[in-house]
Order: sequence, then structure tokens, then C-alpha cells
Amino acid sequence: MKKDPLVAIKNLKRTAKYIGKDVAKNRGIPLEDLSHYIRPREIVSIIKQFAIEKEEKYLLNTKLLQKIFTEVHDWVLGVSLSKMASNDIIDTYWDSELNCMTFSKKDDQEHGKKII
Repeated sequence: MKKDPLVAIKNLKRTAKYIGKDVAKNRGIPLEDLSHYIRPREIVSIIKQFAIEKEEKYLLNTKLLQKIFTEVHDWVLGVSLSKMASNDIIDTYWDSELNCMTFSKKDDQEHGKKII
């Protein structure tokens, strides 16, 4: 089994921007709109949450980096769903059994079809 070495992040803000750009590309969000979903300082906070701090440096390996990408992706997805709900494109409600927000397709009453 190969080792997954820890690598020090030289520039947190630059790394955060790279992660944001990659997630935006993956989600099909234009880069100029990315700040409407997540900002570099929020991504820096997520990096700090998952990275290993040692001697005032933040260390990552591929496993930790994947967790960061997943967290940023989930954040952007959550904002996207919230925007769709606030624009009345999808329905949202609190599911007490699951203890989370649930999003569902909205019925088109006029045509009797599902919108999404």
C-alpha cells in the first residue's frame, strides 16, 4: 500500500481559490457567479477545519483534500437548492424523522407535470 504523504499548503487563499474554481467548473457555475455561492474566506475556513495544523502550517494529503472538495461541493449544492426553493422552483420542508431539510420536485398544477 502506498503512503499518502502530508504536504504543506504554501498559500491558503490561493489554494482556496483553486478549490473554488474546480468546484464551480464541476457544478457548471460561471466563475464570476461563484461568490454568490461561496467565498474564498469560507473555503479557507473549511481547509483549516480538515487540515492538520503543525508549526503554524496547514498540512494535507489526498484523503483530506478530497474531504475538503466534498465539503465545498456540498456547500455550493446546498446554496443552489436553497436558491431554487426561494425562487419557488422546488419545495422544501423539514423532515423530523431524518432531522434535516428535504427538497422535492414541485408539481406544476397548471399542466399536471413535475417541473424538475
